[in-house]
Amino acid sequence: SSGINAEYGGEREGIKDRCQAVFDLCLGESFESVYLYNNHGAGSDVSKLAQDFDDSAEIEDYFFLNLTSFQVLTAVFLKSFPDTPHTCVNISSLCGIKEFPSMSLYCTGKAARLMLYKCLAAENPEVKVLNYSPGLMLTAMTESYHTEIMTVESTRAIFKQFKDGNHYVDADESAKKMLNIVKDNKFTSGEQKDYHEP
Repeated sequence: SSGINAEYGGEREGIKDRCQAVFDLCLGESFESVYLYNNHGAGSDVSKLAQDFDDSAEIEDYFFLNLTSFQVLTAVFLKSFPDTPHTCVNISSLCGIKEFPSMSLYCTGKAARLMLYKCLAAENPEVKVLNYSPGLMLTAMTESYHTEIMTVESTRAIFKQFKDGNHYVDADESAKKMLNIVKDNKFTSGEQKDYHEP
């Protein structure tokens, strides 16, 4: 197969078809169960405070990537494998339940995705839904938050403290914990589980 390019490049037209093309690669295959680990998205402009976001196009573009396309991907996934048990995992964040100054759009997007998957679980008892908060990791996104680009010093200090103290979560360890949670299947559908929980 030559593969399918389903990356979001700023264009809104055809997002449903691009998502469908990915799952169409599995046509003719038989699965005991199917899993969607939904982690696509991007960080927000942390040089701005909430009151600075007055450009509707900027806001719409951000939420199209971080919420609208997230929902479309989930919906297409659920319809693509009829009569097959589905599990949907949203890679969530503490930012979805706690406010962080300088991160208003990011926190809003994470909160919306969390509630979206809670509703998905309530509406579809046959679908297993997990919101997994993987812990704070050192990524290109969080690396930039140590700098002056982060407007609010108190939030910047949190990221700097994690870096200076080497407290970032190892990505592989967090992924293993998430997979074990899914495998054990003891979680309540729709709930948020955090890496730091026992």
